[in-house]
Amino acid sequence: MGRSFIIGLLKHGSLEVALGAVVMSMVVASTCDAYVPASVYISLFLAVWFIYILDRLFDARKIPTSASNPRHHFYQEHFSQLLTVLVIVGCVGLGSLVYLPAPVLLYGVLVMGSCLLYLLWVFLSTRSLPKEVVVAALYTAGISLAPRALASSGVGPVDLLIFMVIFLIAFINLILFSRQERQYDMADSQESFITRWKPEKIGLLLRAAFTMAIIGIAGFSWFSDSLLALQGLLMLMLGVLWILYQRMADFETSFTYRLIGDGIFLMPILLLI
Repeated sequence: MGRSFIIGLLKHGSLEVALGAVVMSMVVASTCDAYVPASVYISLFLAVWFIYILDRLFDARKIPTSASNPRHHFYQEHFSQLLTVLVIVGCVGLGSLVYLPAPVLLYGVLVMGSCLLYLLWVFLSTRSLPKEVVVAALYTAGISLAPRALASSGVGPVDLLIFMVIFLIAFINLILFSRQERQYDMADSQESFITRWKPEKIGLLLRAAFTMAIIGIAGFSWFSDSLLALQGLLMLMLGVLWILYQRMADFETSFTYRLIGDGIFLMPILLLI
């Protein structure tokens, strides 16, 4: 594994996504006063990274020619090396399961199994699922399962509202990326509703999702007055995505928008320190 591969892995390997999932899970834990051991966060990081690498390898394998998308091209060019990374991450992840509390292990297996079934469907089936919806839902479930499994209290209305807002933020993030890479996906025969819909319809969907997220964040105050910091943080994350939405034309020749879009999930560190 040479220097160019390491640089490519840092650029296209979705490490920031896995780390962001850990940070978001810590935020969920703080909202329900759950103590989550470090072993759980390590397992979550490995599980998210494993799923993302596997997803990219499936995409690379399904594209019959040299991919036009630089990320897909990287996974095609270094397929065997990334497969080795996948196996190592998977083995370490399996080893980490012995350190998980029983409730987390049970729910974790269910969510991980759902992710793998979804990926198999995408790889083997000729019918496409709304990827952005499914991935946002699995992401929300993945970061929430450990805190909720270890929380002493049940799931209340405000918890469901928090889950909804996190889902919408993840959904907006994915739609923005898919919309920006629409031409790549069409060239690489990566079909989705984003490649089928007109840009105006996609824009309408994004604005509706932004509106619902803002209403959801405002709704926290209906149930509790102790979530002001979380409300401010989620609004800040949403604000960055809105600016990204408005200025996507500035990133026509750059993938910096991915760094910014995925970077918002690291912003909750501000709430945790």
